[in-house]
Amino acid sequence: MDTFSQRGQPDRPDPSVPISRAGDSAPQESTDDGMNSASRAPVKYYRPELDWLRFMAFSAVFVHHAFPKVEESYSALGMPSILAQVIAPLARSGAYGVDLFFALSAFLITELLLLERERTGRIHILSFYVRRVLRIWPLYYAFILAVCPFEILLRGNPVSYYAMLLTFTGNLYGEFGDPYFLSVCLALWSVCIEEQFYIVWPNLMARLKPARFGMALVAIMAFTCVCRAFYVYGVPPTPGTVWSNTLTRLDPFALGGLLALVLHNRNWILPGIARGCALLAGIGVFWFLGTFPFAGQFFEFPVWSYPAAAVASVLCILAFVSAPPRPAYSRPLRVLSYLGKISYGLYVFHCGAIAFSEHILPDDGLDAWLWVSRALIAGVLTLSAAMVSYARLEKPFLMMKRRYSFIESRPA
Repeated sequence: MDTFSQRGQPDRPDPSVPISRAGDSAPQESTDDGMNSASRAPVKYYRPELDWLRFMAFSAVFVHHAFPKVEESYSALGMPSILAQVIAPLARSGAYGVDLFFALSAFLITELLLLERERTGRIHILSFYVRRVLRIWPLYYAFILAVCPFEILLRGNPVSYYAMLLTFTGNLYGEFGDPYFLSVCLALWSVCIEEQFYIVWPNLMARLKPARFGMALVAIMAFTCVCRAFYVYGVPPTPGTVWSNTLTRLDPFALGGLLALVLHNRNWILPGIARGCALLAGIGVFWFLGTFPFAGQFFEFPVWSYPAAAVASVLCILAFVSAPPRPAYSRPLRVLSYLGKISYGLYVFHCGAIAFSEHILPDDGLDAWLWVSRALIAGVLTLSAAMVSYARLEKPFLMMKRRYSFIESRPA
């Protein structure tokens, strides 16, 4: 394995020499982009650290959904009060793990598309969409179609909600319908926003040079701040709908894309103490947000709390991608990389696993350790389901995705 390319610096072959995969004896087929299979074989850009961050983002969301959000629940286990006061805000702010997901998506996709344009001379939008479909749709639709009949029949959930999910507009359901119902699909609102992001992003990048694209990202940041202010201070104010509204959640995408533009083709390696300070600052901002009611997600807070969460997300990314090259990775880090690879499945399944653990362990109000047992059961179920899903459902489509890739973003 080429360590240099694995560290995120792409192999830069002579552009006049076609690249082919070893052992590829298949005929050179023409593609939708007008390139034969030899000339479009991908170079590599893989950062294991981004997989670690994906798992970190999922873990934050899981803690938010599975752990108590009040200090008393931790004190009841015998924890020192000071420790309880540290953990509870982190549990409350764990929902901002979706912001870290958003920033990661923007950072990685911006970098990959910049490299694609350098590699091939342009951004191939159709191939981008095919790659996203192969990555997102199989598990997404399989999960929704598997659970929605039961939730509609047994819980009486609105059919319109699942119809909106199937068109990747489920995040806007609260704008048009009653959002107060239970569903193991509720966490998929963030996947809907990501799909909407995928529609816009490559088209912007294809039409704008990097400098103008950076200016567009600054404008997007200003636009989403104005939209949030309208929701919070408008007449009538509707701050309860900002959390899953696409127009009010663009901060992490804009800042993640800006970070990719700043770092592109610059071998930024920061000292360990600088990286540690960036990571601690990012986590510290998340913890600070967790000290406010609802972690600053509603009421008047989103005007400043959402940009703060986006900045914290970018600080965490910077802390990881500015690390020096490693000749090899230890087994624990390889495990983290694997958990990051299956983080999409972890995210999709975790709400269902938590609901199942609550069903088999009903709350009697007496057992202070009940939430610990539930979290352990939910964690094991989530991990098991994600591992099976990745191996049996997702991976075959991921192998197909390579046929439409110009920059390889996974190790062979």
